[in-house]
Amino acid sequence: MENRKVCITTESSCDLSQEQLGQHGILTVPFGMNFPDKTVNDGEIPVQEIYDFYSRTKKIPTTNAVGPYQYTEFFERVAREHPGCEILHIGYSSACSCSFQNAVLGVKDCVEAKVRLVDSLNVSGGLGNLVLKASELAEENPQDTAEELAGKIEPYIKKIRTSFVPNSLEFLLAGGRVSNAAAIGAAVLRLKPRIDIIDGELIAKKKYRGKMRHVAPVFVRDFVEGAEFDKEKAYVFYSEGADMEAVEILVNGLKEAGFREVTVGVLGCVMTIHGGKGAVGLSATER
Repeated sequence: MENRKVCITTESSCDLSQEQLGQHGILTVPFGMNFPDKTVNDGEIPVQEIYDFYSRTKKIPTTNAVGPYQYTEFFERVAREHPGCEILHIGYSSACSCSFQNAVLGVKDCVEAKVRLVDSLNVSGGLGNLVLKASELAEENPQDTAEELAGKIEPYIKKIRTSFVPNSLEFLLAGGRVSNAAAIGAAVLRLKPRIDIIDGELIAKKKYRGKMRHVAPVFVRDFVEGAEFDKEKAYVFYSEGADMEAVEILVNGLKEAGFREVTVGVLGCVMTIHGGKGAVGLSATER
């Protein structure tokens, strides 16, 4: 990153591993989580602590978007630590959180930092997909400005396809995202909705029935069917406690569909709160 003109930043909810972040010099600012007795940043506690809290209380922590002041502090710190470097910030979908609008406000108070914001209109593995693409473009074009890189990455926003399937609706119910009747009905019928990211929003589409290892081959087939993907890379992501046989089926399904590289990632705390224990997801980029 030392030879680049641009530092790439995003939120912790991109769900990229520390190894990926370090390898590409990507910097993150954390979302927050509220428990009754404490507030912690994403990544400060193990995911198991969220599961344990739910087991005791049948409640989930609430999540906090990054605030304007946090963004200002973050961008200014990046600017100080990387003198002369512009910042390209690829943010969590503005349709799902106020975080992007907070970033807009935070940039206005920056003194040293020069920041170009890009609304990813995506979350989790889809956001990570776009961030890694931006990093790849920055590495290929080290003399590009933040504005030039933004111009190259923005056309990919509408090309990224991301879907996930929760293993159950428990966390969605606890978070008020589905009704009790819908959750009970889904549990009785063993239904799992597929959630697609469309124009930045989470939209429930097809419903699957049965155990995740039986859902996985249908899910991956539906994901690739009828789409013209760039087969260079695809992403599988899951929350801790997922059926690893199902994860393997997803990976193999993408490889059988012709994807040359399939990266597997684990959801952090914030996205686990939204997706629940054992959720799985896919992301890839259309041509």
